[in-house]
Amino acid sequence: MGSPATLPVEDAACLFCPTAPWAEIGRGRDYEYDTVPDLFTLRRCTGCGLVFVAPRPGPAAMRVIYPSNYYAYREEEIERPLLKRFRDRIEGGKVRRYRRLVADDTAAVVDVGCGDGRLLEILRRLGPSGWHLAGIEVADAAARRAADLETLDLTRWNGRFGLALVHQVIEHTRDPRDAVRRIARLLRPGGVLSVETPDTRGWDARIFRRGYWGGYHIPRHFYLFDASTLSRLLVEQGFEVVSVRSILSPAFWVYSVHNALADSPRLRRLARWFHAQSPLPMALAAAKDLFQTLEAKCHDATSGGYHEFFQEDWRPITDPREPSFIGPPGTKTFN
Repeated sequence: MGSPATLPVEDAACLFCPTAPWAEIGRGRDYEYDTVPDLFTLRRCTGCGLVFVAPRPGPAAMRVIYPSNYYAYREEEIERPLLKRFRDRIEGGKVRRYRRLVADDTAAVVDVGCGDGRLLEILRRLGPSGWHLAGIEVADAAARRAADLETLDLTRWNGRFGLALVHQVIEHTRDPRDAVRRIARLLRPGGVLSVETPDTRGWDARIFRRGYWGGYHIPRHFYLFDASTLSRLLVEQGFEVVSVRSILSPAFWVYSVHNALADSPRLRRLARWFHAQSPLPMALAAAKDLFQTLEAKCHDATSGGYHEFFQEDWRPITDPREPSFIGPPGTKTFN
């Protein structure tokens, strides 16, 4: 179990206390896509609790670890109808919350890391008809998703948005602090930022912490937060925490089981039945997550993922360096 040798790698440290000691909490490989056989080490900072991968894939490895069939670009294509209805219902609840937080039916809304535009389509259907929807995503491959977020020239979008959604993105970035700083500039005064990311304090994270947890998404998640460390990151950039909420995250439970099975020579063949499009495992995991979310409300625990809202203050890009608006409200255009 040595350091990764196949991919080009780079070292990493805690965002908040880079010289503090760390403890190795687990190791794992790419159980989901099997892009490389390398083992990656998960470290937890003993000073603040932030979890990070080190060494981690270097910039030259991004096109390897994000294969052409990466899920973010195929959700609408591969999602089963029953699961789609369930997810749409969950996302619909979020939209209602956004409407309460953003009391402007003509606001501009941006989804940073919009993938195939699934969330934007839900916002188009369930949000105010006057919302102007925009999305930032790279056009050629998901491999560029996190890397380009930190280098795209977004200055002409600064100050335009009343709501910015950053869901399942921040954990992919090499420099979350810089990414948040750049996204903050997109907001108008009084704008709202919604961040959704895996939570290292969830039950699933604790049970599968040694390397199988689905939230690790090895080796694509570089930094993993809990409510304390994520709040710290955003407060540092001038945000005010409005709320922190647990959300259902059944896919993490399912992939945690998948990863454990995939790593077992005797049980590996069973792993193919545990993925985000498997109705029965997803239903069982959703029931478990619902119980956990209700328990969290009573005992201040958290589930396998959460989103936070912070007060501050669409057409996906066709050129990887040049994002643009989608146009009139209600328009849906994908290239």
